[in-house]
Amino acid sequence: MILQIRSKQKSWAPPVLFVLTTVLAVVSMLSTGVTGTSIKIDFLPLGDVRTDPIINPDCLSDHVHTFYGANKLRPETTYEDLRNADGNSGNVAENLSLYWHPAVYEIDPDTTGIHRKVTIDMASTYYIWNTGQATAFPDGFKMVAGFGGVPEARAQAECVAPFPCERDNCESEDTSFFPATGCGELEASMAFPTCWDGVNIDSEDHMSHVAYDLNGGSFDGECPDTHPVKLPEIQFFFRILEYRGGTHRFADGTSFYHADYFSGWNQDELQAVLDTCENDSEAASPDAWCEDHVTFRDAPKEADLEFEDLVIKLQQIQPNPPFDTSTITTEAIDNVVNLPRGTCTGTLIPEGGPSSPATSPPTAVPSPPTPSPSPSPSSCEDSVFRFKIIRNGKTMFKPCTWVARRSTEARCEIAGVATMCPKTCNTCSTCEDSSSRMRINFKGRNIRRDCQWTANNAGVRCEIEDMPLACRDTCGLC
Repeated sequence: MILQIRSKQKSWAPPVLFVLTTVLAVVSMLSTGVTGTSIKIDFLPLGDVRTDPIINPDCLSDHVHTFYGANKLRPETTYEDLRNADGNSGNVAENLSLYWHPAVYEIDPDTTGIHRKVTIDMASTYYIWNTGQATAFPDGFKMVAGFGGVPEARAQAECVAPFPCERDNCESEDTSFFPATGCGELEASMAFPTCWDGVNIDSEDHMSHVAYDLNGGSFDGECPDTHPVKLPEIQFFFRILEYRGGTHRFADGTSFYHADYFSGWNQDELQAVLDTCENDSEAASPDAWCEDHVTFRDAPKEADLEFEDLVIKLQQIQPNPPFDTSTITTEAIDNVVNLPRGTCTGTLIPEGGPSSPATSPPTAVPSPPTPSPSPSPSSCEDSVFRFKIIRNGKTMFKPCTWVARRSTEARCEIAGVATMCPKTCNTCSTCEDSSSRMRINFKGRNIRRDCQWTANNAGVRCEIEDMPLACRDTCGLC
């Protein structure tokens, strides 16, 4: 079941990443005769930092953003910088564009007010157009959209597999975008304008040179006379797994999903795609790629690929080493009481310059130390990994602290829990590998693997911190 949390325009189909399009959306498309072409381009986050190369090209920006695309996050980034980028978090080689939105934070609504940055598990952009009828973005084209909740942006969040919030405080004064309930997946989406004045690649407010169509937000809607040139529509999605519910906000303190786009395409290359690719996908389609027209770095493309496997493929093509945001600013942006805010405040480290602390950084709240497993074969400790369970027909990743919090006996009966949490479940006498997939950090990347993967190279993989507690037999704790 899909719980619709917010929909500003009822005729628009809910976001689709890995769930089926709703019947309402299908009926709507068939009744209007909409046809079109689309490309789905996937990304992992590049990093989170307080920059905005469009609005604040000379200093730190007002709030923290999450970036995707070409690995150029500095304020002074130019089109030439994007074209010369030596890394890209997206899976299309020709697309060296940069996309960003305010970072998402989970907030404790009590007296502590701690802000914890939420991990974005993946993002996607869908380019949608009528073949032969759209104009490519000019080299260096820029635009921002979604400020103030403009309805044409069709910003919405969709809660997939909802479950009761289990945080200590689940209160939320604003659920207009972020739901108070927990979600197995939270899928957020918005759409950029599709009409251009045909002259300016940017404007003073970064919005006036573009406009939404006269239909109120449609990839093939008629453009106003002031902005007669039709652009491909970009729908921008991001996805959060295991969304915990309760108070969440964007880094700018609002619940409005706005986003920025800085084109890094070669205009002629993109125009060739817009003129020649045709796949009758009709909308943002998860299995439409134009793979004969662009180069997918994670090829071959596969329909119905499991989300975890898609993320693994994307992890293999990420910039190496990962982008180091401390080369821009060293201010604390996670697990803090007060987020850094204010245009052109703080210290911007010069490109190539030495690292130095930002001006008046927020005080970080120290995290409790992670327990280390005992090397003794008789050790009986719970794994610290989050692991995959299926509960009431819903797939989610949970830690052993969740098992211990309440309804412990019932939760220990869920498949895979007792082997991951032997101390909590009182199953220390049974020493065996867990059958669950786990979220682990391996060579700087967050991946999902099981004990069979560990066993394939036990000598190396059992050295991963905390792995022996999950794969007790393979790693010799039995």
